[in-house]
Amino acid sequence: MLTYVENGTRFTREFGDINEAYYNSLESVLHEMTQLLRKDGPALYPQFRQRIQRLSTHADHIGWGYGDYLRDQVHLLEEELAGE
Repeated sequence: MLTYVENGTRFTREFGDINEAYYNSLESVLHEMTQLLRKDGPALYPQFRQRIQRLSTHADHIGWGYGDYLRDQVHLLEEELAGE
């Protein structure tokens, strides 16, 4: 799931803005991943933390609300799981 979101974000940074459906798909997978980490994998978060944090910096200037959503989700994960 993380790889999917990373690649989708990287693709947008490289080729430019896409469309709302594309970002809705990325947001859906990101939401599912964050729910899994919260529920079943708080102990796994440290293994993925650096990659997840990097996503928030890569989301700068991405439209359709995707960048904002991604940064918000990363921030929430940090608040909830960084101390686990």
